[in-house]
Amino acid sequence: MTMGEGSILELYNNARFRPPAHAPKTGTRRRSVIRWDSVSPVLDESWPVRYRFESLGAFQRHLRLGPGFFLPDVDLPGGPGSRVIVEVAVPETSDHPLLHGRVRERVRDGVWLDLPSARPASRWEPDPDGPRRRHRRLACALFAEVRPRGAEPWLCRALDLSDRGLRVATGFETGFRGDDVSATLISSDAHLSPATLRGRVVWAASRETGIEVIERSAEFDELLSVAAARWALVDELEHAEGCACTQRESATGQRQP
Repeated sequence: MTMGEGSILELYNNARFRPPAHAPKTGTRRRSVIRWDSVSPVLDESWPVRYRFESLGAFQRHLRLGPGFFLPDVDLPGGPGSRVIVEVAVPETSDHPLLHGRVRERVRDGVWLDLPSARPASRWEPDPDGPRRRHRRLACALFAEVRPRGAEPWLCRALDLSDRGLRVATGFETGFRGDDVSATLISSDAHLSPATLRGRVVWAASRETGIEVIERSAEFDELLSVAAARWALVDELEHAEGCACTQRESATGQRQP
């Protein structure tokens, strides 16, 4: 989404200082970027989940369980359409795949998720000779305005960030490796201020772009700290030995081809 006028920070300030028509005229109004009207940014809460598998093969088998991703968590908050972030752990690598999706439906034993990245993840293999990630990626759901040098800014979601970079979701060509960019990140937490950074594109795919952070603000460090604290509180699910994927059956009992 490109923006010909204004910026995400202007929209943020607009949402911060201009209450909706139905807001009370007295009392304290919480600063927030919310769905007040059709031109304000929309930031939905994303529920974090950690899911550990006994092997990479078990994870890939689970991805083929059915038309979606089955999560055996009956206590997961939210209903259909709610955003979910799944951090996957396998013993073959310390780099954890981070999957973003939405709740499709609830069933007796858990929740079915729609995960657009599930198909590429099912073919993922860690490269034993590849460089080791030195900084842990923290999955997030932030609004981002990315401003390439000499081009119009565009809006997207930041999918994860670390001390050295961030990954953003895009639906179009966003530039080339080496392009200089600046960005503003906004959290759904109204207590966190917008975070600015200056960076460089290090890779660009059809739907995602990786940005190396060259210069960052104190607000960016605060976002990192809050994200790390949030994930530290998340209990880890263990892939069960008796999971339906071991019999190649869906959680609803339907045999998969």
